[in-house]
Amino acid sequence: MRTTIVKFALILILPTLSYAATQATILRYRFSTGPNGAPVANAVDSGPFGFNGVVTGGLTYTSDVPQGGKPFSLNGMADVDYITLAQTQANAPYLNQVKNFTLSLYAMPTGGTDADQFGDLIAGKVISNGSGTCLTTYGIYYVSAQKKFVGGVCKSGGVFFITSADTSPLGFWYKVSLKYTTSADGLTTHVSLIVNGKNEGKLALKNFGAPTIGNAGFQVGAANFGGSDKGQFRRNFIGLIDEVKLTGTLP
Repeated sequence: MRTTIVKFALILILPTLSYAATQATILRYRFSTGPNGAPVANAVDSGPFGFNGVVTGGLTYTSDVPQGGKPFSLNGMADVDYITLAQTQANAPYLNQVKNFTLSLYAMPTGGTDADQFGDLIAGKVISNGSGTCLTTYGIYYVSAQKKFVGGVCKSGGVFFITSADTSPLGFWYKVSLKYTTSADGLTTHVSLIVNGKNEGKLALKNFGAPTIGNAGFQVGAANFGGSDKGQFRRNFIGLIDEVKLTGTLP
């Protein structure tokens, strides 16, 4: 009797892996308290960690909101008024996102200071309140001279910002998102700027590592560059802001 032996080879096809760390809402400022025209005492965080921001200046609520928004938004038209969530030892691991995160917001620009080519800060995590070329770990800006949004990250020795391909005229609401993702092997970083659902630009950075982090806070409406409310500070956004949300990796 002849015995036939049949051998089978098992071939596994593995899917392409992506970074799969737990994602969660880090903070969310909805500016929904009101009433219309009332002063904003603080930015109440509706996220799970209670990261409330402190107001500097005379920010007020307004009933002008993006479509589908809550009853109020933040009136950031006044000069040198902004919100700061100071960095602490407890919140630093949440605010200093360096792996995968999305910063999103609604903004209606009505003017601008045109302090530099990066524009006026709408929201972002500040590295330092001093002077320098690029002082935000991540942020979304508006350049009123070009009528364009700008978003990106900073790293020592480089500025990795995207300027939107399309113009965004004054006086309209826009939903703007900055997405930052890192491949599973850590070798490739993608940075995207999205305006009203359209990808306005994307960076693919090889061996990027991570953006620079510092000890300054998360700010909305402006960034206190230069350490004072004058001069270099005038990167303050002029317009309305709503639904500022940071989604990222839990520590």
